[in-house]
Amino acid sequence: MMWRGKNVNAGPDDVLYNIGFQDYGHAVGFVQYMLRRLGFYQGPVTEHFNQWTEEALKHFQMSQHQTITGRMDHHMWTILIGVAVHQQILQNEVGPQFVNHFTVAQMG
Repeated sequence: MMWRGKNVNAGPDDVLYNIGFQDYGHAVGFVQYMLRRLGFYQGPVTEHFNQWTEEALKHFQMSQHQTITGRMDHHMWTILIGVAVHQQILQNEVGPQFVNHFTVAQMG
């Protein structure tokens, strides 16, 4: 199946950071997985940014008192990773380099 959005697995970091409806790739799957672990997303991890992913992200943004866009950008990545670290969801899920990239470099 060919998706209409952009493949977020290829390209510079700004492509990875800025994702939204109809985009696809591992980063989308990670967003779905984290939103699912946080209780905002109930669907399967498909690596396709569908309407359920967008709605889950909007609910997450609302819960964090952020502008409701339904899109991931650098700021939302920082918040998502920060909440996941705070709730101790990420510690066993990904390596410390990934967590440190977002928590140390981006938040501090």
